[in-house]
Amino acid sequence: MNFWIRSVHWEVTKMTMSKIMTKLCRKNQEQYRLLGVCVFLSVLLVSSFTMMFFSPSIQEFLPSGGDTRKLMWLLLGVVTVGCLIFTLYGGSLFFRKKSREFGVFLALGARKKILARQLAKEVAFVVGRYILLGSFLAVPVSYLIWKIFQILIINTSQMQYQFGMTGILAGFVYAALLVCAILILGIRFVRRTDIMDILNAGRKTEMVREIKPYTGKLGMTLILAGLFLAMAVPQITVRLFHQGMPAVWQATYLLCVAGLYLVTLSAVGRSKKGRNPKKYYDNIISTNLMRFTARQTTRNMCVITLLVFVMVMAAFWGMMYYFDAMRQGSEALYDYSVHYPVKEKQIGLVETEKLAKDHGVSIISYEETDSLELIVRYTGKDMDDQKRYFDVEYEKLASFISASDFTRLSGTSVSLEEGEYQTVTASGFHETIWVGADCLNEIEHPVKGECIKPEYKGTVVSDNLAMTSEPFLFLLSDEDYKRFSDGLTDDFKERHILFNVGHAAEADSGTAESDSDAVKKGAGKCTCREGELCPATYDFADAWKSAYIERATELSNHYRLYDAREEEMALEAGEEYGYAGEIHMSADNTQLISDWKYAPFSKILMEADAMEMVAVFVVFSIYISVIALAAAGIMSYIRSITIAIDNRQLFEDLGKLGANDVYKERVIRVQLRKIFAYPTASGCVIVGVFTLFLTWFNDMNLDVFEMQMLLMEAALMAVVSVVLYGVYRKAYRRTKEIAGICPRGC
Repeated sequence: MNFWIRSVHWEVTKMTMSKIMTKLCRKNQEQYRLLGVCVFLSVLLVSSFTMMFFSPSIQEFLPSGGDTRKLMWLLLGVVTVGCLIFTLYGGSLFFRKKSREFGVFLALGARKKILARQLAKEVAFVVGRYILLGSFLAVPVSYLIWKIFQILIINTSQMQYQFGMTGILAGFVYAALLVCAILILGIRFVRRTDIMDILNAGRKTEMVREIKPYTGKLGMTLILAGLFLAMAVPQITVRLFHQGMPAVWQATYLLCVAGLYLVTLSAVGRSKKGRNPKKYYDNIISTNLMRFTARQTTRNMCVITLLVFVMVMAAFWGMMYYFDAMRQGSEALYDYSVHYPVKEKQIGLVETEKLAKDHGVSIISYEETDSLELIVRYTGKDMDDQKRYFDVEYEKLASFISASDFTRLSGTSVSLEEGEYQTVTASGFHETIWVGADCLNEIEHPVKGECIKPEYKGTVVSDNLAMTSEPFLFLLSDEDYKRFSDGLTDDFKERHILFNVGHAAEADSGTAESDSDAVKKGAGKCTCREGELCPATYDFADAWKSAYIERATELSNHYRLYDAREEEMALEAGEEYGYAGEIHMSADNTQLISDWKYAPFSKILMEADAMEMVAVFVVFSIYISVIALAAAGIMSYIRSITIAIDNRQLFEDLGKLGANDVYKERVIRVQLRKIFAYPTASGCVIVGVFTLFLTWFNDMNLDVFEMQMLLMEAALMAVVSVVLYGVYRKAYRRTKEIAGICPRGC
């Protein structure tokens, strides 16, 4: 009988509890919606990101073990941690709001096991529903983002959206991780035993000790010192003392974190009368409201600051990669150039003209020249295991052309005397610590053994020629060039072909000359504007590249850093040469252009190929910026609403004491401005100083391109500020509704 009574009581209690909890759930839908939105956005963003990252199209373009792949993994980690942080923040707020009703039930005698079971069902239903919704929408969202990316950046046959199971599994793994994290929060919440602590959880204050006047200044000093020590000192020590800093030196970045906390804490919890006591007393309510939750608010604002930093930094890197890829070779005088061993029978003028005619393209100008491969000994720097930099003399083969040939090819007059040389560099060249333009110590004839110690006479610019030799391509006087070419076999000669193209219709109109004559006289004009690539010539460029690759033999089948002289010396010493081996010579090999020593240059193909290589990083950088912006906006909005809910009674009391709505609105504005303005400003300042240090101390120079990027970063900061201002306005209206200042929708 007693067992039956207990069973009936259990069922009645369970039914009653279920009904009560269901009604509470309906009444407090905003709490569940808040948790659900955080879970939904987190799963949607991470799952769509992993679907794109693990897409076969992306994985094929990321070299195994390359820096780009490592950057992608780093970005994936940033996305995962960022989404996890703001979801856990939403979960902690959810359980904080549930603590009061949970405590009331415990005070009325309800069993914790029953409450925990019912709460678990509700949370599982909400979390599970939003996880499924986020996972389901991740597929169309990733596809839509990919298509937008294709339209705006690049659209080639290789960069097509492909669905991969690895991305789906990675999304489910993240969802499982999220569930476990929320479960841990729930277990911690349920294991509380002190009813009074649970009842007063929403009213707890986190008063801090009196904040010293120098706290904010100290924090700013620590931020600047951390950035300087972490970014400037390693570069300075390398250049002045030829010594790199150990990996542990990166811990100096922690000074920035400590400084950020102090600056934010000072902004949140410090106030003084100063020279305007009236302003101090007018804002005394707002200031002390922030101080009651100073630690929690400070931590929250620090996270938002870091999100703003990640957001701007990711977008900045994405833009820089994009525009840097777009400008690669853009200053080259010739649209097409190639170099290959003289002994190899390669595509020439006749074959190029035939391809041009087949594709409706004209050859505007065409030039050929030979270069000599001579043994050079030059001084460079290397680094040992202790990160000590030391001078070392290298010996390898480098390319040389005559001053008269360079003048003919470039249009730049060059005059050299015997025993002098100049270094050919690309546009925007800056000296590095590894090797300087004046590096040559000695030039040796590979066959005769004749040597000279040349005199350096500065640099000249040619983007087409600069990329054909390591460490540089050099110029010799006509007399020295003739002397070194005597007795030199074809094994030590390379041929260079350079030409421009335009539309055939322009070249054919008004002329009856032969194709060869028209080419040599430079007939024809490109219909595109000056400095603009002609999309109509893309098919020709692709066919020309394929024809060049098909004719390549073992004579030119070498990796980019291969050097015949270095291989010879390694074999003589009985050592293995690291750059030996052959490349898969096929136009379908996506890594061929970046890995091949004799890769052809074409402006239009280089732009497309470069974008294919960096497009992955560009799209993910932009996506991370969107994720970080969404996380920062959500956290700021939630924090604003939380402050309003926690202090709803205070606003009612202020009204009873005679405060009008104008005063209440000012109290709200002061708090919200700190929540939004301080993290945004701090994040923008830190990322601005960070990128300035990064670009300057990289080569101790700021060129025009870097200045343009810094200005574009400033524009990005303005866009971020405008977006967060929009979130602030929405939070401001919602906070006024909660505080009872205006009805919903005012």
